[in-house]
Amino acid sequence: MADIFRGGICTTAYAKFRLNHPDWIFDSIFDYCKGGSFQLAVDVGCGSGQSSNQICCHFQSVVGMDISEDQIKAAKSKHENITFRVGKAEDLSFLEDETVDLVTVGASLHWFDIPKFFMETKRVLKPGGVLAVYSYVLPNADCPFVKTFFDEFITYLDSRTKQVWEHFKNLEFPFNDLKRLEYVHTVETSVDNFLGFLPSLSAWQTFVAQNPDAGTKLERKLKEFYFDDRSGELRNMKLFYDYFLILARK
Repeated sequence: MADIFRGGICTTAYAKFRLNHPDWIFDSIFDYCKGGSFQLAVDVGCGSGQSSNQICCHFQSVVGMDISEDQIKAAKSKHENITFRVGKAEDLSFLEDETVDLVTVGASLHWFDIPKFFMETKRVLKPGGVLAVYSYVLPNADCPFVKTFFDEFITYLDSRTKQVWEHFKNLEFPFNDLKRLEYVHTVETSVDNFLGFLPSLSAWQTFVAQNPDAGTKLERKLKEFYFDDRSGELRNMKLFYDYFLILARK
């Protein structure tokens, strides 16, 4: 599994500015799980715990795990049925065979050693248990500068991220019962929140090292574009996230 999030480079931005995944993701997962038990869910690559907190209302127990100690330290929950732990996606040895009802992976599968992770998932899931993989492509916006910026930014992304752009269409999942869903999720957010989101992206440090003025230039253009002459304040941005969800049953 990649160690790109080891250390604190992205952790603060990740915890503060990464949005919760849309409700339709979890509604679709819970609907797909109907007929099975809702005892234990494991959220692999949980980051700072956003998805874990969205899952816990339907399961007796949730384990959120991530390779980054800093991400796990940042994970917070008001729910007593969630525990967080540091660990590799490819090593679920703390779980016994066929004890898990749901394994979720949000926006992180491409960093795993996928064959090894699938083997572990197949081992720990109960018969009829569910693997849910979901992610999104970098958002478009109601501002042309954002697309121009991301067109350059994506050239700095790790090659593994290309699988996300392809929605893992060429990836063979370990179970035959498979369902794919896609959805464009619209979010309104402030310019400052959008700018705060950027350092949470895995390629950000590489990008700014080679383009030190790019972030400042984008900020200036966005604030000019969204400035409202009447109010003297900045309007909110509209962001369009291309989401996909893959559901597989053992």
